[in-house]
Amino acid sequence: MPDLIGTTTAAGWTVTEKVKFPVDHTGGHFSECFLVERGNDKAFLKVIDITKLSDVAELLAGLSAFSYETSLATHTTNLKLSRVISLLESGQLEVDPNNPVAVLRKLPYLVFERGVGDIRSTVDVSKLVSNRWRFCVLHRAAMGLMQLHGSGIAHQDLKPSNIIQMVADDLKVGDLGRSSMRGQAAPHDVLSVAGALSYAPFELTYGYLLPDWMERRIATDVFHIGCLAVFVFTNVVLPGYVFSRLDPIYHPDQWGDPYGGVIPHLTASLQTSVQEISQDFPQEFRAELVSLVLDLCNPDPLKRGHRQGTGALAGTKLWLQKFVSRFDLLEKRAAVLDRTKNA
Repeated sequence: MPDLIGTTTAAGWTVTEKVKFPVDHTGGHFSECFLVERGNDKAFLKVIDITKLSDVAELLAGLSAFSYETSLATHTTNLKLSRVISLLESGQLEVDPNNPVAVLRKLPYLVFERGVGDIRSTVDVSKLVSNRWRFCVLHRAAMGLMQLHGSGIAHQDLKPSNIIQMVADDLKVGDLGRSSMRGQAAPHDVLSVAGALSYAPFELTYGYLLPDWMERRIATDVFHIGCLAVFVFTNVVLPGYVFSRLDPIYHPDQWGDPYGGVIPHLTASLQTSVQEISQDFPQEFRAELVSLVLDLCNPDPLKRGHRQGTGALAGTKLWLQKFVSRFDLLEKRAAVLDRTKNA
């Protein structure tokens, strides 16, 4: 990767330093990220890294993926979605004007608004974190997904590192690199699991792909909100925990029959897992969180999100509406309990 420090974009953003991600970071396989500044303003730059692309096929695929992300980010920014990170600029950085191969001297980039960081450190169970804040994260993340759904977009890769804290309680969903827009083919649509495998819905891990866009793509986002509910209260990644409690003969790499046959075993393992994990849920919210997680992470995507009075909305752009409202109420209730405890 060429040294971009000191490089300035067309809109005047100057690259100041390369972003150092934690070792468990899973995004940006063919890109690098940098911090940029323009006067007193700060932003986040994502640029394609040609050096990570080993041949012409990978180069074309990488450029196609970056172009797709650019179009989605431009679209959501134009819609002014309040819970989705906005795109500030896109273009190409000319890093070596003497290089005779144009594609190697011009690197596509995106400049996004920059927050103070993702939410992982703010929900660390080793720290004193209020229940109000944990529900705040769930409420804002679910709202971000619902705004995308209302625009015909499924995120498909919601995880703690993609939920960005701007200031105070202002949280936004970021990284549309694995998203899917209804009616528009994405380069990664050929993948069974578009996002991080560790957070993948059970059906996708087994290669069970529903043909309906809503039932497959939006159901993935619904599952991810359930995983997030577990993570913010326990720091446990739910799918891996469920598989650890499942007889190996039913694991994806062993199961050879249709997915429907393994659903009862997954359901039993999910129920056992959530009951075990729930011992770390706050007692005053334990029963409700158990019910929410079992609903949001139902192994049967056609039954996912049918509890909590959401059955009529399942399979629609408003699939998460009831959950957004529920997390909002739980955040308010937690705030009241916090004030009572501190009175």
